[in-house]
Amino acid sequence: MAAGSRKKFALDLNDIIAFPDAAHMPVFPPTERESWILLMEITANESITRPVYAVRDTTRTQFVVALYTPNPQRDARQFEIGHTLCITSARPHQFLDGQTGFRIEDSSSIQVLPVSLARLWEINAGLRARSDGGDLLKCNVCDSPSSMGCGACKSRYCSRECQRSDWPQHKRACVALKALHRWNRTDWG
Repeated sequence: MAAGSRKKFALDLNDIIAFPDAAHMPVFPPTERESWILLMEITANESITRPVYAVRDTTRTQFVVALYTPNPQRDARQFEIGHTLCITSARPHQFLDGQTGFRIEDSSSIQVLPVSLARLWEINAGLRARSDGGDLLKCNVCDSPSSMGCGACKSRYCSRECQRSDWPQHKRACVALKALHRWNRTDWG
């Protein structure tokens, strides 16, 4: 699959190769040049001693995610109900209590986006629409030619005034925008 670029946003979150739901995850572990990202929304905190969360994937199938990282409490600080959990090259795990889910042993394989799955799809659709309209590199506020961008996600602005006026909406989506732009430039193998 061809990757997008700085000027062209081509990411398709419905692509089951790059973003499979639990029913379409590859059977075998990824090769060195392969990866995928399982997107799930956190629905409940079921932690007792170890961080354990109920999640649902894009087909609304429920699972559990348990953190078995070296410092699970620290790694779970960003986990909040309603946020999107992204697991790179996720592999299902059968827990001793019979539940199926995901056992996370490497904290670098997870990312929490402070938006719901529905909001992530909205943000992605907005980026695609701006790209298709030739506006991706224009100011997010006034569509003027842009000369600067957000330091984190690279959203474009023509002036500090436009950036400041967009901040109340932008701050909630910035982390998700950064992830979407990174995934847009990824060659998923």
